[in-house]
Amino acid sequence: MRKRIFTALASVAAAAALVVAPLVATSASATEPVIGTVGTIEPATAKGNGTDYWEARYDAFDVECFKDSSDYGIVTDGSKTVTLSEPPAGKVWVVLVVKAATSNNVVEDPAAGTPYASPLTKPGGPQADVSHWIVCAGDAPETPPTIVTPTLEWTLPDCYTAGVVTKSDDVDWSSVYDEVTKLTTWTATPRTGAAFAETFVPVWVVPNLEKLTGACDESEQPDPKVTEKVDTEFDCESGTALVTTTTTTISYRWEESLGDWVEEDPIETVESERRAMTDGEKAATCPPDTTVEYGEWADGVWVCGDTTVTQTREITTTVFEVDEQGLPTGKSSVAIETRTRDLTNAEIGTCPLLPGGIQSQCVSDVPYLSYAVTLPEGFVPATDPATVTITFVNPDGEDYVVENQPLQGTLLWPGASADEPKMWPGWALVDGEYVETDGNFRWTREGVTVVFEVNPTYQTTVEYPQATALCASPSLFSTDDPSDPSDPGSLAVTGGVLSVGALGLGALALAAGVAITVISAKRRAKA
Repeated sequence: MRKRIFTALASVAAAAALVVAPLVATSASATEPVIGTVGTIEPATAKGNGTDYWEARYDAFDVECFKDSSDYGIVTDGSKTVTLSEPPAGKVWVVLVVKAATSNNVVEDPAAGTPYASPLTKPGGPQADVSHWIVCAGDAPETPPTIVTPTLEWTLPDCYTAGVVTKSDDVDWSSVYDEVTKLTTWTATPRTGAAFAETFVPVWVVPNLEKLTGACDESEQPDPKVTEKVDTEFDCESGTALVTTTTTTISYRWEESLGDWVEEDPIETVESERRAMTDGEKAATCPPDTTVEYGEWADGVWVCGDTTVTQTREITTTVFEVDEQGLPTGKSSVAIETRTRDLTNAEIGTCPLLPGGIQSQCVSDVPYLSYAVTLPEGFVPATDPATVTITFVNPDGEDYVVENQPLQGTLLWPGASADEPKMWPGWALVDGEYVETDGNFRWTREGVTVVFEVNPTYQTTVEYPQATALCASPSLFSTDDPSDPSDPGSLAVTGGVLSVGALGLGALALAAGVAITVISAKRRAKA
């Protein structure tokens, strides 16, 4: 029996994709021929003119190819088609190749008696004459047998009628009669293309079905004794149950010599059925699947300077068994799993900046803050390059904040001026004279807290240059004759007032006391 093989051929087409794909694209613009059936139009090649190419291409079907063989086909329709005859015995046609002009019409799974077209002379042109054709035959696919389940039933005889055997007509039957026991053994045989299930037993033993005679009228025939035994095997893996029912039937026959009904030999029939297990059967027979529960990952301890942290979690595995009472019992075990994860930028950002040299410094007569800070290892700043916000913390008012400074450098002290007229914190210039004042950042002169903020933060206390420093205040620079303005190094001083003069000042750097704390990165202001 011939069977279509489109599915199998599809896998061959996929295997030859590197060859076929560009060929199909070429044929997409072609117009279908007028006469005959078209498969796939492919450009013809020199290799494709021989049978070896097609035998290799369809090797999966163990094909043998024939070229222009009159035994298996002819050119028809005025050289515009090829019509195949039947394939060799036990074979099927796998592929037909019709060559014309510069193209091949490739037809998979062709049928005998169908005309297949030659390609066009060119896209949109007329149909060309067949130049040659190649057909390939392969092994016929095996067809699995049809499973049949024959039946045989009978009725028991009585004093009026004989018993009757009823058989299904989907098999061939044969019987053997035993003259001694008067039993008939029937056997079923599957026909061609059919088979029985593996567990099926095609044998029936039928008792004597002849009509009862003699004294059967003197007493009623007892009903047959029928007993059933049911065995059930459970398969937890598939969730099914195999139910085997063994039925034992003992019939009665009239024994003339005894004048009574006697038991005949027992007859057993066995039937098997596989069905789905019920929920109750699963609960009583099959233990639940092993369960695995994963706990939450918990961070270990990390310190500033780390870039990773070790995490742990518990894995609880419970294996179930069914006890003698049919109840599932579980045994659990706990394992500890570890892994390492990278610290987040936000986590690293909780660590303080790493301070370098931070101090007040005089350059000539001008006070500066000299500083250097380093980001914690692994921290990625929001800007590149990173910038720092420097805040002089006013304990009684608004802070002095300078943003977008480099991580290392110098900063003019609040209230100071490097250009003329020079200024110092806590001093004001009034009518050409320096006068002490509570304003102009005087609060920075007596130990000020300076906060360096990127996201990590560093805070330290920096002392203003001491009274002996040349840039401490204008009052340090007086002369023996304060009224002589011609002395370029003199300063006129009256109490807290100093006139403007040329100040030739040296440089002095003083170390500051340091106290570290972590705060959020934001501009701070006090009412």
